[in-house]
Amino acid sequence: MKKLTLLLLVTVFVPIVVAGQSPTPGDGGPDPANIPAPTAPTAPPAGVPMLPFHFGARPVPPLGQKFGNVAAVAFTPEGHLLVFNRNAQIEMVEYDATGTKVLRVFNPNIAINPHALRIDRYGNIWATDAYWNVLWKLNPKGDVLMMLGKRGENAAWSDVAWNGMFNQPLDIAFDPDDNFYVVQGHGGTSPPEDCSFCTTYPYAARPDRHAVAAKPPVVQGSDPRIMKFDKNGRFIASASLAHPTGPFATTHTVVLSPAGEVWVGDRNAKKLIVFDRNLKRLREIQLGYLACALFVDAQGGLWMSAGMDGMVFKLDWNGKILGWFGKWGNNPDSNDIGEAHQLAVSKDLKTVYVADSINAHVLKIERD
Repeated sequence: MKKLTLLLLVTVFVPIVVAGQSPTPGDGGPDPANIPAPTAPTAPPAGVPMLPFHFGARPVPPLGQKFGNVAAVAFTPEGHLLVFNRNAQIEMVEYDATGTKVLRVFNPNIAINPHALRIDRYGNIWATDAYWNVLWKLNPKGDVLMMLGKRGENAAWSDVAWNGMFNQPLDIAFDPDDNFYVVQGHGGTSPPEDCSFCTTYPYAARPDRHAVAAKPPVVQGSDPRIMKFDKNGRFIASASLAHPTGPFATTHTVVLSPAGEVWVGDRNAKKLIVFDRNLKRLREIQLGYLACALFVDAQGGLWMSAGMDGMVFKLDWNGKILGWFGKWGNNPDSNDIGEAHQLAVSKDLKTVYVADSINAHVLKIERD
């Protein structure tokens, strides 16, 4: 499938209502047919039970379209499912709670590389574009209330004052005072050559390919960081998440624990990093699995999607894995999980939706 070239990038959005390393897999959306099977698929954790869930019917893309690589899923306060994916024509889709009825398709072309989607306690929709380097706050209708970052720009970090720019913002979390936290994590990484429904950084070996990138191009692995803002978007503090040695950090996800701690997932390092709300580092938890996305359920439980390990985990707040579900695979017509990029858990804890950014589908996992 040829890559979809975006010819129009709009800044006014009208809802359409209908009844790391190079490359970092999934974040540029490689075609599933070109993803080789791992030589040794990651095994479930020894001695840990499989969660009592089964796969349900997957949400069907609307308007006769196919999903681009699915970056994120979230639940609205009404329990509706939101899907954020990398097909510019249907980038944001709202379904009913069952994931079967399409309620609306809105904000086409809001992003060139959708990444995070989170809903705050007021029902506002927060989204990031990992290549445009911006974060949006939208009201529940999808109207833009705030945009942070300079579209298509980045610059070297300064500890004196925030330069007003992000370097690939990847996820957002909120505290009880409505401060919000942003992690940026895989600056400079690029997807493989063949890329469906996505826009890539310039690829030196293929100068003929369409490319949209921040200017100047970011340095691979540069400036992984957590940043804190107040509710009005005023910068408060930040902390570097760079590794002093070893592989690049891929700080891919962030949540607030019921105890008020800030938990960050470093996908590349397979670990969790815990901060207080002043961004003082408290401790680290080594997992042995790809910490791709974290989610706190309505009862205060912790869930994690494990990226190309192809599994969803239930954890306790010591980082211990309590249960698992799913398997890795590259068949988009099955319930294989190519990359569990983000997840969302329903209020009753009976349904888990998983955004698959490799196989370009949304998986529905239901309690037995």
